[in-house]
Amino acid sequence: MTNPASGFTSPFSRRAFLKLGGLTSLSVALGGCGMHSGDPPGWNADEEIDPDKIRSQVPDPRDIGFMVQAPGKGPLRLMGHYWYPAARLAAGERLPAVVELNPYRRRDGTLSGDSTWYPYFAASGYLAFRVDLQGSGDSEGVMTDEYTEDEITYCIQVIEQIAGLPFCNGRVGMLGTSWSAINSLMVAAHERCPAALRAVLVMCGSDDRYNDDVHYKGGAMMQDNAGWAASMWGWLTLPPDPLVVGKDWEAMWRERIRNATFWFEHWISHPTRDEYWTKRSVRDHLDQIKVPVFILSGYQDGYKNPVPRLVSALAAQGKPVSGLLGPWGHSSPDFGYPGPRLNWLPYMMRHWWDRWLKGITPLPAKELPPLTVWLGESREPTNSPNFDEPGRWVAEDGDWAARVVEQPLFLWSDGSLDATAPPAQGAVSKAPGVIANFAHLENGSWGKRDDADLPGDQQAADAQSLVFDTLPLTADLDCFGYPRVLLTLTCDQPQAAIVIRLSEVSPTSGAVNLVSYRFRNLSQLDDDQINPEPIEPGIPFSVTVPLDVVGHTFKQGWRIRLAIAPSNFPTLWESGAFPKITVHTGAPSPAVASQLVLPSRPRRAADLELPARLPSMTHIVQVDAEEYLPTTEVRASGNTRTTTPINLDGRPGFLVHKVFDSGHYIYGGPLADLAVDQIGEENHRILADDPDSRVTFTQYHATLARPSTDWRVRTETATRIRNERSPTGRRIFKYTADIQTFILDKDGSEQPFEQRAVEGAIEVDCL
Repeated sequence: MTNPASGFTSPFSRRAFLKLGGLTSLSVALGGCGMHSGDPPGWNADEEIDPDKIRSQVPDPRDIGFMVQAPGKGPLRLMGHYWYPAARLAAGERLPAVVELNPYRRRDGTLSGDSTWYPYFAASGYLAFRVDLQGSGDSEGVMTDEYTEDEITYCIQVIEQIAGLPFCNGRVGMLGTSWSAINSLMVAAHERCPAALRAVLVMCGSDDRYNDDVHYKGGAMMQDNAGWAASMWGWLTLPPDPLVVGKDWEAMWRERIRNATFWFEHWISHPTRDEYWTKRSVRDHLDQIKVPVFILSGYQDGYKNPVPRLVSALAAQGKPVSGLLGPWGHSSPDFGYPGPRLNWLPYMMRHWWDRWLKGITPLPAKELPPLTVWLGESREPTNSPNFDEPGRWVAEDGDWAARVVEQPLFLWSDGSLDATAPPAQGAVSKAPGVIANFAHLENGSWGKRDDADLPGDQQAADAQSLVFDTLPLTADLDCFGYPRVLLTLTCDQPQAAIVIRLSEVSPTSGAVNLVSYRFRNLSQLDDDQINPEPIEPGIPFSVTVPLDVVGHTFKQGWRIRLAIAPSNFPTLWESGAFPKITVHTGAPSPAVASQLVLPSRPRRAADLELPARLPSMTHIVQVDAEEYLPTTEVRASGNTRTTTPINLDGRPGFLVHKVFDSGHYIYGGPLADLAVDQIGEENHRILADDPDSRVTFTQYHATLARPSTDWRVRTETATRIRNERSPTGRRIFKYTADIQTFILDKDGSEQPFEQRAVEGAIEVDCL
């Protein structure tokens, strides 16, 4: 999920206000659930719409309400709005629709970003809906967790109601980035997938919420399992807008706060890939997907791994699927960093939505291959994403894995990485301890221009790790796929996690650029990650670790490096003790020889055709958000990260302090001068001699105010997550989470409104 404290908060507004209450679940059945063949054929001229003329055709979005109800629950009103082409609706046309549903507040959370896209949708002949999920924004109810069955039920009912609107032609597409990408995929695979749903567009979403989300990676806990819970704790305690919901806003806000749950409790209670995760992971239900899927992401995003595997899996089933994997972070191809970016908006409309929602066949000469892949090139590391990466686009399809040529590189005890296996057995180890990798502060960039969170130079972390290098390459090596690392290890602790980093070493500066990585909980040796077992200290065992997907050319003269370590603070939440890991080289029977296996990619004739098919990388079409949102900046947004050595009672350690400042802005026009001021702080601390000293503590502050109506509210939230040991030695995660809210009284003074505090302790024996 996108972290709202990471710049995902820019309110937006609209003037038109239409509340449609009591909508029934009218469904227009159009033959199947998207896999239909009766649409009229046609040719699309691939024309572009002039974004400067859109404002005269597309007014501000209209509000709309949807009545939904989950089994055994009371009815709820979900509030949304939609963009539309005014003249075409006035003429009585019935249009196809696209819809996005998430909890990120459609007005003061996502509307500024939406206004760069959704008016273009409307000008292209679509109804473009954005809907607040239950318990968020202006919608009723309470949100108790991510991707619940209730949430998916509400999504399905909203789609059915949109299809039944008198100005909709009954065909609906579902799209989204991050949260709304995941629930789009879940609806597509649901047994009650609505007949009106014809296609989904999944941007930076996951089919595997255990391994490829923000909770666990290779069975090891990520820092975001704590940080993301804190973000949602603050995000969901914001109130609805009285401009939309009227006098009910106080009662709705009170209900949210009184029933707020701290989601870390759910996630830490399920540290293995049990039913909690499999029910919410489409990976286990791919055969049930009922509509065409376009899935895309970027290598700097935390959601890149699903793209190639989903394309392969769905293509093997004969289902319509397209994929795109670029150089960006957590963003769309036209907004993401680093570049190069693509002119994505016109392509998406003409080649995806027009095909599945209008039945218009795209121009074959402009169609991208089933899987379009960016191959970056060796480069000097930088933590700033504000650059265009060197590389090229290549053409793949669902059979990409069959073309991979595996290139094994064996680990030698002298630190070499070589195509030949060592003639004799060997072993190498490092002293245990915390490895503070401040050049890897995040799991992946959020793709923001000013977010300096790309992995930087890895030399400092490498100096504390087991490192294996090739000689300088004598030729370029193209790779695409999932590298694998096969290791024979011994460990002196019953529980341990490791981080494996695949990097490249510059021949000129010696700097180390991170290419891929993966965590691995060593007690999870089985592929399903359901039944972990304690490690037998001192007894060799073997483990295979698939790394994150790579699309990369290792250039001639550069060295390939593999680094292995039992700590990677703060990105990896450390095991209960700093283990000593020994890597065995050679081939001690019956174990495998420790090796890195690279997925070498042969060049294809289809690569030569691709440049003529690509959307422009220089001319990027976007709608000017200022056309829909007059904005006054009081304080600019910006994120900072500082890393500091600390000393607590004579014990050295480290502190990572992050500030996510969403700025202070006043939004005029339809939002009637709504002032929004948000800032969050996230801290990660550890002592160098004690992994159980790890603690994450956060604070989030938000103020919403509309002076013209004397409306002002303020929320303050704080969380704290730390480790302890039970009397039997089991690891205990303890947490506290607090909410304080305030409201402007009639006399102008600020008064306390509602408070909420939760705490708990969860014993875990496999982290």
